[in-house]
Amino acid sequence: MKQKNYFFLFLILSSITTSIAQTNKGSAYVQVETRSLEELYAEALKEGGEFVLRAGGDKSDQIDYYLDMFKARFPKLKVTHSVDVSINHAPRYDNARAAGGEKNIPDVIQFQTLHRFTYYTEQGYLDIYKPKNWDKVFPDYKDPHGHWTGLYGVTFSNYVNTDIIPESKAPRDALDYLDPALKGKVILTYPHDDDAVLYQFWNLKEMYGWEYLEKLVATEPVWTRGTAMPYVAINNGWYAASFTTFWAFEPIPGLNTKFIIPENDYFLTWFQAAGIPTQAKHKAAAKLYLNWMLSEEFQAKWLQFPVRRDVKAPADYQSVHHHNTSPADFHRWLLKRDIVERFRMQMLHLIGPVIGPTPIDIDYSVKPERN
Repeated sequence: MKQKNYFFLFLILSSITTSIAQTNKGSAYVQVETRSLEELYAEALKEGGEFVLRAGGDKSDQIDYYLDMFKARFPKLKVTHSVDVSINHAPRYDNARAAGGEKNIPDVIQFQTLHRFTYYTEQGYLDIYKPKNWDKVFPDYKDPHGHWTGLYGVTFSNYVNTDIIPESKAPRDALDYLDPALKGKVILTYPHDDDAVLYQFWNLKEMYGWEYLEKLVATEPVWTRGTAMPYVAINNGWYAASFTTFWAFEPIPGLNTKFIIPENDYFLTWFQAAGIPTQAKHKAAAKLYLNWMLSEEFQAKWLQFPVRRDVKAPADYQSVHHHNTSPADFHRWLLKRDIVERFRMQMLHLIGPVIGPTPIDIDYSVKPERN
């Protein structure tokens, strides 16, 4: 009788072991891509030569800097893309996926809202794929099994127009923005309209207390939707400073502006993530895109922190890990949706309701005024 029980126990353990092995074979043991960009390009053309990208952003031309390079590098590929804030793109993808089939499913989703990639991974909505150079990506900024990967760093910090404020007097840390001399010169993004900016305000509250936020709001900055308008307004000389926007680390010739990280304060960086939906139609083209984005061709030309640990940041900046910033903490914070949504409502009641068109529909030729 005991031998019979041992036999059944052996069968159960064998079944479990086989199941684990099959799971690992489908995820952790997926090999990193070895094909060249030219080989992947040929495969994409053979597949049909089309590529559809949905990218998070708040200005229609916001990804043109690198997408134009991608198009020039692979000119026979027909690229269709759209840029919109991630909180709009993600539900569109969710609805298309729920409808079934390939209709309206992009070949790559590329969002700021990193918590969605955690959910999509858990639900099995993303292909397992490790592009070439995947092993050189910072470990915290990719799924260890290959469901998604970070592509490039985005840092929000101080951006100033040095024609209005000399660099020596430019605000660097949070307390600098309480200076009465800055009144009427600061433009900020509504924090309750953008998760990244909301995270910035959360950290200001953690560092300086709720009283600081009340004092900042009392300085009456100009509030705007989206994180693109602040850099547009500063480039145009409409306003002098913001900390809720991004720009190139290296000053751009012809612009009297400067992107400046804080002297003491913690600041925001995250790595824009991307993955291939399981229902994507043009998967060879999707793989080409991810491989090019992780190639040194692109990483060495990115304007802020590269996602690869073997590529230097521009403007003599050290690696992201040498600065007072933590992309991994931003990801963790986004997963705490109860805290995020409760703080969003606090900001709504402190600042007031969001006013104006959605970021993607803003007229960027018009100076924003105080509401």
